[in-house]
Amino acid sequence: MTKSTLTYITTTVIFILVIQSCVTNYFRYNYTDANSLLHEANNIRTKPYLKAHLKNGDVCILKDTWKIDTLTNVLTSYGSKYNFNRIKISEGAISISLDSIAIFETNSKPKNPNAKSIITLSLLAGMDLVLGLVCLANPKACFGSCPTFYINENDNFHYADAEGFSNAISPSMEYFDIDALNGKIGISNTFSITMKNEALETHCVNDVKLLAYPRKRGERVYQSPSNEFYLCENDFPLSQALAHEGNITDLLKFPDRQERFSLSDENNLSCKEEIILNFDKVENTNDLGLILNFRQTLLTTYLFYSSMGYMGDKVSDMFALLESDEKMRKKFDATSKELGDIECYAWSHKTKTWKLQPRINETGPIAINRQFIPLDQLAFNSRIRLKLVLNKGLWRLDYVALTNIKEKVKPIEIAPTSILNKGKLDLTALAEIVNPDKYLISMPGSEYKFNFILPSDNTDYELFLYSKGYYLEWMREHWIKDKDLLKLKQMVDNPKKYLKREAKNYKSYELKMEEEFWNSKIDTKLFSYYEN
Repeated sequence: MTKSTLTYITTTVIFILVIQSCVTNYFRYNYTDANSLLHEANNIRTKPYLKAHLKNGDVCILKDTWKIDTLTNVLTSYGSKYNFNRIKISEGAISISLDSIAIFETNSKPKNPNAKSIITLSLLAGMDLVLGLVCLANPKACFGSCPTFYINENDNFHYADAEGFSNAISPSMEYFDIDALNGKIGISNTFSITMKNEALETHCVNDVKLLAYPRKRGERVYQSPSNEFYLCENDFPLSQALAHEGNITDLLKFPDRQERFSLSDENNLSCKEEIILNFDKVENTNDLGLILNFRQTLLTTYLFYSSMGYMGDKVSDMFALLESDEKMRKKFDATSKELGDIECYAWSHKTKTWKLQPRINETGPIAINRQFIPLDQLAFNSRIRLKLVLNKGLWRLDYVALTNIKEKVKPIEIAPTSILNKGKLDLTALAEIVNPDKYLISMPGSEYKFNFILPSDNTDYELFLYSKGYYLEWMREHWIKDKDLLKLKQMVDNPKKYLKREAKNYKSYELKMEEEFWNSKIDTKLFSYYEN
């Protein structure tokens, strides 16, 4: 949900202004009237529809009977077509080239045998109730993420081993993500990892593979935020860590999932805090780097789901413009910048000042990120002092340590040799993953096990998981009731002001969100989208 799930909000308000400035209200049967009718709470499950947003700005609202000609790549149906100004221009038989479509929206499960080309572009509305999946009484605390990956496929606790492409919330925002699978994997020439869809989302997965590099005893390979890889040796543990609440050394000294986190500021969600890190026995100060294990709290999840609610029945209009306009996509990161990265500073004994080091930022509340930043060479002595500056209430920290860099390295890429779909060999899934032009579609309850063969069974490897794709969040029926375009506008135009005004509302969710978030996760052993 899950890298930052808040970041796209900047674009959406601009979309609203564009849409509203073009709507003409002198026509009795305009798009706004039709759109409102589709999303009325009493009708969303009883009136199936398929809405197609075209890249030229037109919109077609289609009946639930439609066909795709796989030879011409054309969708045919019956319905109404509206132009960019949302004025009805035709009604009856409609033919649409799939290449001309930016995004779909529907409130029913596609049953057509050629539905895959629809699903990969579809925002699903109201499907939580269609499938009988009610996200407790609090839709803002629903479990949400991109694909989650588990080395032990039976793990179902409050973490995953990796969390893929969390920021890729639409097709145009597809990207690749790399997660460290650090730890003792064991000397074996086989490795497996299971990908699950545990949320109300459609995951469109373009690629999954391993990145591997051989390591000797005492060596580790670490990944930087810019996806560079460093072979390192030695491990200099933390001596002392101090935060506003006092000594937190025991929480950060070991990678034991005993995390340090703070609660948000009750008056400002973008309030900052500092953590001082002391390392008193660094025997080798050459080519030092900082190891940091961390993840996010549920603050960004709350903000993301709030923004979806603010969109209300305009959600597909927003995503359609996001897909069609590259300039819009470049403006989407204002609120993310306001929350900020984890900033690291090193104390210079020579100049008696703090020197800024590379920043760290990885979105997602589920998997612990294990990253590394090389430090500037500041003529360190054996006592090294660092400072982390981070947004209060946004980050959960598990472990910090120092290490020595030996060299920069490039891992080898390993494609999966087979894929199991809930225990059964799935040749189609494998063909989709190894073909860069295809997508493996993972729906709620899906579970795929990826099997790999490493180059040698006599070598210990540092492993990283590479995943590429995007996901589409399902629009909860409860969110549509929360439509508030003015609040959405404020999130973009004045994120500082919004984060101050929203602080008290978030505080009412903050303490109970964790329990509700994890309890609403879909159990892939018990549920399947295709069987409901």
